[in-house]
Amino acid sequence: MNFTVRTLDPATLQVCERQIDARSERDAAHHAVEQGVPGSAVVLSVRRTPGAGARSERLDVAWWCRELRTLLFAGMTVVEALDTMQMKATGAARADVQAGVLRQLRQGHTLSGAMAADPRFAPELVASVRASERTSALIEALDDYLRYHEVLERLRKQVASAALYPAMVVTLGAVITVFLLLFVMPRFALLYRDMPTGHGTATTVLLALSKLASDHLWVLASLPAASAVGLAWAWRSGRLRRAASALVDVVRPLRERLDHLKLARLYHCLSLMFKGGYTLSEALSQCATLQLGPRYTGAIEAACRRLERGESVSAAMRAAGLADVVDLRLLEVGERSGNFERVLQTLAERHADNFTTFIARLTRVVEPALMLVVALIVGAIVVLMYMPVFDIASSVRG
Repeated sequence: MNFTVRTLDPATLQVCERQIDARSERDAAHHAVEQGVPGSAVVLSVRRTPGAGARSERLDVAWWCRELRTLLFAGMTVVEALDTMQMKATGAARADVQAGVLRQLRQGHTLSGAMAADPRFAPELVASVRASERTSALIEALDDYLRYHEVLERLRKQVASAALYPAMVVTLGAVITVFLLLFVMPRFALLYRDMPTGHGTATTVLLALSKLASDHLWVLASLPAASAVGLAWAWRSGRLRRAASALVDVVRPLRERLDHLKLARLYHCLSLMFKGGYTLSEALSQCATLQLGPRYTGAIEAACRRLERGESVSAAMRAAGLADVVDLRLLEVGERSGNFERVLQTLAERHADNFTTFIARLTRVVEPALMLVVALIVGAIVVLMYMPVFDIASSVRG
């Protein structure tokens, strides 16, 4: 979202306005301070800019990082690289982002400060770039983030591919069921209307249901469209994700498995930040912006406080509930050897492998179960349709 931030400089009594992209008014004020508002300046107001939704177009951040990394590796400066990218920009989102970053750089801001002003850049990417500004290793920071992004994308694709086949099975089953109820059953009902013998209760109920669906065809046809619109709105607003997260938190076995995904993200981000030059306490505080949920955000903040009090990493992570027995052993190894970068990467890979294994096992169980359920529903409808025919055949034989 785009906000207009007004500030007052007490020394000159000058009021300034600037446009800030942020997730909330509080973040906008914070970004304004980061982007160079003097420390003595007072933030007078923060208000949403009309039409800010136009800037929410999706940006392929991984592509952007790869392009920037290639040009930097060729010897360009950051400004030259962004100028070159801007000249060949094809999408509105790319041109908009690059124009904003270039404008901030020419005003004297750092690259990380310019990127922090746009919420389309992930917090871990901004933190990694900020760390590279201490060591002049921007190319390495981009490489590290791209590896981190690749791991997350691989996990997301595994979840999506695991959900694709069950969704296709359920959709196909629903289409077949609706076809039987709306087009096949009414024709059978015409045949059974003048039958000399009655038919079973289940068949009667099925015929009544088919007649009800046929009489209200437009209502039935509008339900999928309304459901699709509702799901799209819930997804874009974040309500669907929050509802799914709340449901998973209630089911303990699912919550424990999903924790592996969240811990994989946490430890990957910690490894990324630590390699970029952050201390573990600083890296952990940056990870609080990963949006892992209130439970993990609180645990990360608690671990940060313990680290600031001088506790060991393993003790802080254990007390915060961010490490199991194996994690603790590995963290203790890191404390003895000092090679936390390798330990954190090992922890991230361990939790990612555990989550991948869970998805594979769940897929092997859910796919046959769904096929069985769909087959039973369709088979039951077909059997109930033909039950009166069997009754007629029995009466003729008798």
